Amino acid sequence: MDGKTLHPCNLENISNSTTEPKEEDEMSLLPCQKKFKLRPQDEISLDSIFSSLLTKVQPSSEEFRNLQWNLNAKDFHNEKQSMLFEEKFYISQLRDGDCKLNEEVKIFMERELEEVGELHFRVEESYDGYVVYGKSHMAKDKGKYCSGHWTRGKYDDKFKLICEKRSEYDYVDNARIERTLDARIIDDKLIAKRETKINNEVQRFKAVMNVKGRDDVFVLDGGVMLLMRYLIINNFRGDFNYFTMNLFGKVLRCKLSVHEERKNIRMFHRSFANVIQVTNTQYFNDYPQEVAETFFTANGKIILHFWHGFRYVLHETKGFIKKEERIVPKLELMWRSQNELLEQYRLKKQLTYENAMAYFGDHPELSDFLMDFVLNVIQYKPDNVLEFAVRFFQKFRKPSPVT
Repeated sequence: MDGKTLHPCNLENISNSTTEPKEEDEMSLLPCQKKFKLRPQDEISLDSIFSSLLTKVQPSSEEFRNLQWNLNAKDFHNEKQSMLFEEKFYISQLRDGDCKLNEEVKIFMERELEEVGELHFRVEESYDGYVVYGKSHMAKDKGKYCSGHWTRGKYDDKFKLICEKRSEYDYVDNARIERTLDARIIDDKLIAKRETKINNEVQRFKAVMNVKGRDDVFVLDGGVMLLMRYLIINNFRGDFNYFTMNLFGKVLRCKLSVHEERKNIRMFHRSFANVIQVTNTQYFNDYPQEVAETFFTANGKIILHFWHGFRYVLHETKGFIKKEERIVPKLELMWRSQNELLEQYRLKKQLTYENAMAYFGDHPELSDFLMDFVLNVIQYKPDNVLEFAVRFFQKFRKPSPVT
């Protein structure tokens, strides 16, 4: 399969027929069922035609029972559900040189990378397609400055742009620069609004393009993530062309190349085998402007992403993680989950209480002794009750025998 034969935006929806045609010699339909009977003038879907043909050659029930499918239910996925995901990436900076992955096996060590930020990306379902959310935050110049971006977009079931807004901020020479792009398609017109803000100076531009009758795929930042995941989970191999617009307002022709050969990558303590490599190349006036590489698992999960000529890497796994101190809950809370243990706990607690009360009954002088201690605590109100109690009870300690 190549990029010329698969086009997500040209995929036609094939309706599923809920009824199967009846044989002529079967029982006639009931009055309440006649509305489901297909007539020559009705619109018959392709699925209905195949269903009619297959009813003639369907295997018997005995053949179905003896058939060995050798399929695992976990291997099946609903395409809509597969496109709904949430991922968190770590942003790291290479200490030396730019990032290129030309070797068959590439190993990233902690000494090569310095973590500087995070990226969160989430895809949710809408009534007519998908909604994407993205947000990043990154420290620069050893934490002196920070930069980041946020994205929110909406696409229909065929990944056609409905609207997307992207904003990013950065610091250059003590000046805060903010760029915002708002693009949406309304009445077959692409309306793009761009804003650049440098400190207190603002520049705004607006462009309107007629896209009526065009089948070209036009997606922005969030749509590219959707598009790549769709190609991976549908086993696409080859080149896929689409168009996008950067934050400077340029319309760029882009090409996604899904490579046939698989890679092996080791990130810190984790190894990934049979990784799918996707190269994203942007062209302006047929000249390659930017190249990015992304590495996926077979189910569309991103392992690694980076841009040629840049020193920043996105990766889903992390290096050494310091173990957090484990807080052990009270034993009573653990016993509450099991009735037998809880009953034993209550029995022990009752016996302890009864033994203590019996001891108090045999030694009535303890009541006056403890009452005196409580009155001293109330009178002096010590900041450290435990330390006060140690000094209080030390007065009653028997002196050591003189040797």
